[in-house]
Amino acid sequence: MPLFFDPFLVLFAFGVGILGAMFGGIQTFICTGFAGIVVYILKAAGVEPTLLGDTVLNTLLLPAIIFNGSAVATAVAAKKYPDQIQGWDITRSLIFLHDTSIMLVGGAAGSVGYLVFSFFSHIGLPVDPGATAIIIVGVLTRLLLSNGRKVNPDASAYYREQGLGYWVFQTVNCIATAAVFAFILHEAGPDFYGVGFSISAALLLFGYAGDGQKVPTTHQITSVVGTALAVTGGNIAIAIVFATLANHIYLVFAKYFNEDCSTHIDPPAVGIFVGSLLLNLIF
Repeated sequence: MPLFFDPFLVLFAFGVGILGAMFGGIQTFICTGFAGIVVYILKAAGVEPTLLGDTVLNTLLLPAIIFNGSAVATAVAAKKYPDQIQGWDITRSLIFLHDTSIMLVGGAAGSVGYLVFSFFSHIGLPVDPGATAIIIVGVLTRLLLSNGRKVNPDASAYYREQGLGYWVFQTVNCIATAAVFAFILHEAGPDFYGVGFSISAALLLFGYAGDGQKVPTTHQITSVVGTALAVTGGNIAIAIVFATLANHIYLVFAKYFNEDCSTHIDPPAVGIFVGSLLLNLIF
């Protein structure tokens, strides 16, 4: 029986995981976005970007590998250096710690992320293998490496204080984002359903430039829009509904299970996982 993974890529993923720890989760994810945009531009120009697509975008910059490297290394760094970094904050490079063991943890996490991604890609379950790998590694990290809060106890009070207006605001913004991308991707055609995810990832460059987040995270919206269009044959209304559901799952999960917790479990990945799973099961 053939292996579900490539032994060479396990070693390659180890090196990629170290890069994730070196540069930071958000930083590498932004690079994933720009690489994806370049791939789709080349496709639009009639060029098949085999090397860039297969090696760079789908291996070197695959979030299941490089992002996991950052997230797990950050959790270990926070446990070892609690006065210098928080475990859920994957916006920082860990190079400032000058700690070889932290880099090696990132490498190991990259290899594990690749194995989980390859396994779920191989068995063909109706799930997004990338989001699944990020969630599984994130949950294991929380269970095994947490040295603090596993749940944010202030989340419920936050939502009570915000009231209904918060959800109206979020829903309007989400529907607008989903509708615009759904229309554009529908017109672009099935070969370009994934470019929305890439654009959202690249836009985080403006979101985390400087001190604090300045633009919203939207790849949980655009990813599910692309999936919905693919499985429904281009139904824009369904894409908007499921993208909105995924976004609200992201918001709730982020507040309860990620913000100010001891490790990072990626909220957009949770929204993508649930939205894509439901779409694949229903349609």
